[in-house]
Amino acid sequence: MEHTGTITIETNRLILRKFKLTDAKQMYNNYTSRDKVTEYLTWYPHKNVDDTKIYLQNIVLPEYKNKSTYRWAIVLKETNQVIGCIDVVNSNEKKSRAELGWVLSDDYWGQGIMPEAAKVVIEHLFKVGYKRIEAIHDVYNPKSGRVMEKVGMQHEGLLRKYNPDKTGKLIDCQMYAIIKDEE
Repeated sequence: MEHTGTITIETNRLILRKFKLTDAKQMYNNYTSRDKVTEYLTWYPHKNVDDTKIYLQNIVLPEYKNKSTYRWAIVLKETNQVIGCIDVVNSNEKKSRAELGWVLSDDYWGQGIMPEAAKVVIEHLFKVGYKRIEAIHDVYNPKSGRVMEKVGMQHEGLLRKYNPDKTGKLIDCQMYAIIKDEE
């Protein structure tokens, strides 16, 4: 692997970049506070902007010291607003695979934003040296699976009682992946 860390990547509509502490208010207003957005995620909505600041200070920003951290803020060029996040949530370098996770403001669902972001992130991770990029979704959130299909991932199957939800209960997930040679 030739890790680069979280570098800035641009698409037609988006800037993918490192988070900054000053992003907390936009994050809170656009997605971290929303029940609808976090319904199928492993974390509860933030109660206030301070929760988002604490998350950035204690979790996100310190991780950027590590060149193998890939966590992008999704910024809409048109408004310069942070509207989501895409990151490597799990990595196994020995097996050359990475698992992606993402979250997007419900104001932008159905507009092709997440597939646009995921495509360039997958390309970047292949350049870094990963051979397989995976993603999972809660079986009750098929729209996330649709994003996976749009970026060229293939459905690989059902993972029973695979991942804990925000209450700690193990849930069934669908697994998708794309292999470098298939891109």
